[in-house]
Amino acid sequence: MLGNIIKKAVSLLVATVMLLPSVFSQNAAQREIDKQAQTQRIAQLETAYANSEMPRINEQNFFAGDLKQSPENGVKFNELSFIATHNSYQTQSVEAYRQIFDNLSTLTFGLVSDKSGEFSSQTLTEQFNCGIRSIEMDIETVKNGEDISFVCMHSPNLDNGTTCYDFELALKEIRMWSDYNPNHLPVTIIIEPKTLFFPMENMKFFNLDYTLVLEELLYKTLGDKLFTPKDMLREYNSFAEMRFADDWCEAEDMLGKVLVLLHDTAVTEEYIALDESIKTQAMFPMLRYDDKDLSYASFLLINDPTEALEASEEIIGEYNLIVRTQVDTFTSVSQEKRENAMLSGAQILSTDYPVRNDLTAESYAVSFDNSKTVRINNF
Repeated sequence: MLGNIIKKAVSLLVATVMLLPSVFSQNAAQREIDKQAQTQRIAQLETAYANSEMPRINEQNFFAGDLKQSPENGVKFNELSFIATHNSYQTQSVEAYRQIFDNLSTLTFGLVSDKSGEFSSQTLTEQFNCGIRSIEMDIETVKNGEDISFVCMHSPNLDNGTTCYDFELALKEIRMWSDYNPNHLPVTIIIEPKTLFFPMENMKFFNLDYTLVLEELLYKTLGDKLFTPKDMLREYNSFAEMRFADDWCEAEDMLGKVLVLLHDTAVTEEYIALDESIKTQAMFPMLRYDDKDLSYASFLLINDPTEALEASEEIIGEYNLIVRTQVDTFTSVSQEKRENAMLSGAQILSTDYPVRNDLTAESYAVSFDNSKTVRINNF
C-alpha cells in the first residue's frame, strides 16, 4: 500500500514538473494580452474622464468619522489608518500554474492551497473608487538599448498576470484618477523592485542607477501630485527631528497628493546615502524595526501584525513612526492576525481581501467598522 502511495506521489510530482513548459508559454501569451488590455483600458479611461463619464468620489463614504471636521481639527497624516491592498495589480494565474497548485495541494495533503493561483485584484481605478488609498506595486526593470522602463508583475517567469504591465501607464492611471478627484485623501504607493531568479526579456537586476530613472519617471508622470519627503519635512532637518516634535503634516494639507514609498530593497542604503536627510529624494525609504533609531526613519515594515502590536507602544507611541503591516495573505486568513493588525495602530494595513464592488453579502473582506477603509488611528 505504501508503495502505491509513493508511486502516485512520484507520478504527480513528475507531472507537476512537466507543466513548467506550459506555464512559460502560457505566461508569454498572457503578457501580450495584458499589455494590450492595459493600453486599451487607459485610452478608454482617458476618454471617460475627458467626457466626465466617471463617478466623482465622495471621501466621506469611506471615512469612519466626520471627514469635514476631522482634517480641520488638525488630524495629522500619521494619525490616520488606511486599508491597503497587497499586490494591487495581480490577476489570476494562467491555467498551467493553477494546475501546479492543484497538484501541490494533493501532494501536501492540503497544506498548499489549491486556490493559491486564483488571486485577482481589481484595477487601480476600481480600488480607488472603493476607498483604497494605499497600494503596492512590484516592478521589474527592462532595458532595451539605452531605453529603461519598468513593468509591474509578481513573477515574469511563473506568475505574471497583471492589470498594470506598463508601470508608466499605471502611474498615468493614478494621475488621471487623482486629477478627477482632487480632494481625495493622500494615496501611498509602495514600490517593491523585484529580484529576478531567471532574467528574461532584457530584464535587469535593480540597482541605484535604475532607482534614479524611476525617480525621473515619478516626477514626469505624477508632477505636482507627488508629495515628497521634502514636502513632509518642511523646515525640519531630519525625520527624527520632525517625529520628536510629533509634527507630521496635517491630512488637510495633503489632500489630492500621492506619496511613493520604496520598499526595503538591496539598494536602499545606497539610495539613502545620496542624501541622508532624504530631502532631495522622490521616495520615502521603508525601513525595518532595527532601523527605528536612524535619523531618516519615517515608514517601517513590520509585516507580522503580532510583532506590530507588540512594538506599537514604542514604534508608534514613542517614535511616531508610520507602520505597514499585513492583515493576511491570499488563502491564509487568521482572525487573531486580523485583530492584532487592527489593534496595533499600524497606519497601513495591507490585505488580499479588500472591500470591492463585486462582493456578495457573504464575501469575506477587511475593513474598519461599517465597511470603511480609512479611520482616525485608534492608538
